[in-house]
Amino acid sequence: MTAMCGIFGYIRSPKELRSSVDVCIDGLKLLEYRGYDSSGIAGMIDGKIRACKRAGKVGALEEAVTEENLELESAIAHTRWATHGIPNQENAHPHLDQEETLAIVHNGIIENHHAIREKLIQKGVQFSSDTDTEVIAALISHYYQGNLRTAVQKALRELHGSFALAIIHKDHPNEIIGASRESPLVVGMDPKTGEAYLSSDANSFNGKVLDVLYLKDDEVVLLKHNSFTLYNTHGRKVEKKLTTVAFENTSVSKNGYDHYMLKEIFEQPQTVQQAMAGRLCEEFGKAELEGLKLSDQKLQSVNRILILACGSSWHAGSIAASQFEHLARIPTEVEIASEFRYTNPIISEDTLVIAISQSGETADTIAAVREAKAKGAKVVALCNVDHSTLVRETDSFLFLRAGPEVSVCSTKAFTSQLTVLSLLCLHMARLRHLSEEEGQQFIKELKHLPHKITQVLAQGSQIEAYAEKYASFEHFFFMGRRYMYPTSLEAALKLKEISYLNANGYPAGEMKHGPIALVNPDLAVIGLCGNLQTFDKMMSNLMEIKARGGSILAFAPKGKEEVLTITNDVLWIPKVIDPLASIPYSVAGQLFAYYVAKIQGTDIDQPRNLAKSVTVE
Repeated sequence: MTAMCGIFGYIRSPKELRSSVDVCIDGLKLLEYRGYDSSGIAGMIDGKIRACKRAGKVGALEEAVTEENLELESAIAHTRWATHGIPNQENAHPHLDQEETLAIVHNGIIENHHAIREKLIQKGVQFSSDTDTEVIAALISHYYQGNLRTAVQKALRELHGSFALAIIHKDHPNEIIGASRESPLVVGMDPKTGEAYLSSDANSFNGKVLDVLYLKDDEVVLLKHNSFTLYNTHGRKVEKKLTTVAFENTSVSKNGYDHYMLKEIFEQPQTVQQAMAGRLCEEFGKAELEGLKLSDQKLQSVNRILILACGSSWHAGSIAASQFEHLARIPTEVEIASEFRYTNPIISEDTLVIAISQSGETADTIAAVREAKAKGAKVVALCNVDHSTLVRETDSFLFLRAGPEVSVCSTKAFTSQLTVLSLLCLHMARLRHLSEEEGQQFIKELKHLPHKITQVLAQGSQIEAYAEKYASFEHFFFMGRRYMYPTSLEAALKLKEISYLNANGYPAGEMKHGPIALVNPDLAVIGLCGNLQTFDKMMSNLMEIKARGGSILAFAPKGKEEVLTITNDVLWIPKVIDPLASIPYSVAGQLFAYYVAKIQGTDIDQPRNLAKSVTVE
């Protein structure tokens, strides 16, 4: 099976001098965040389908097409994140049918591919890979009798699951068929040149001005130079207007840093500032959020908040849940989106749902939002990517303004999420009982954050020294209380993602209820002591670790010298009020994880087995 993958298709203008292969390779590079286990390209040349595939990152494919001097009239391309079929060249896309008459690229999972495979084998079809994608190619070929679009739609009726597809056929040169179900696929047409594009993410249309159209479930598009035809699930033509979009040219570079992750960590004083810019009303102690379409009256009627997210976004939501209850006095729950989908949730009209996704394409979060909307909830989305599915499907959305985040491991987007959630919390709190003076004081603390992050970053050499000391450990516990507990979860996730070391986040007060059995001199404990309300309790918890021989590194507020009675390994963090402390402490955790991973020699920007955006369940 194939999952979080990137699809890119291109039909060039007869007058266009650019190579279709080059255009597709450039598109794949912008889609590589969706997976980089393997990549491939296929297209028409001299009446035949020609394909080139390579295991590994898009760079390997780029080298291969250059060596082969590959030229194609039109092309479909793919970058893959593998699930069941191992990440090798054989399982890479595109896949061809047995007679090599058609080629297909696919994002998604076909749940009944085993049954279809067995049916086709009985009809004499032979398969050369383990993927569900080759099954789709064989099924379309089985139904093909001269009309490719009809064959595709017959095949779609048998497929169970989610998918985005791009298909070419040797009998139909310079045509691409696209189809989708619960997986994004967007058409782009250049009105000046007639060039046609197809992609699983519109942001791969970097720097172009195009007329775009997003496919809905079970729609099929027939794409040609200068034209397209859209069909519904019954095979009837559908007329839709395209929207003209000027896609910003977001070229990125490391700017002299060794890795994108390190560059993005050091951008956080600016990105946190950008997240606040123009959104603070200091005179009245309020936040002004331009994307929030809900009236004050509606927001005042909210008596429950439900936050939906996955991964780092879920950690941000967990921190925000404490903020909303603490400052706005609104009961708040945070749910992992993949679990929420199956809970038959209780949602009333006075429930506000906040959906968080850096990419706006996280499949579980999008499905959870659809479930919440179906039950009548008001939904606000937090997202870092314009034109994303999440933004299109919600009425209110708040942009993070973090800029492109290239490294798979989220850093600046995470702290921007925390910043924007803090602004939303302030807005909700001021509509209730929080006084103007209290709001002004909260804004004052917010405005100090960029400088305090800079102070943390200035200790990079000290953090690197601690990383060198602790990198030999194989097991880590990150501990914290109150706001520092979900901050510990995030810090542990960062270390796991890029160093491949075993790291767990845990509420410090719960250690004695089981996990303390793991404490020994081979366990590294990172104590996040930034929650001032529970600081004394945290000291007691760390003393329990010390008494059992655990090695302790503490991240602690400046001035709390009593930490030195427990450990000499202390990283001093500027004092921050409890609801905002997670931001500088997370920056410290990111740098610690980065330097440990650098010592381990891992692929920091593109860790094994991961993808930037999880676009299937």
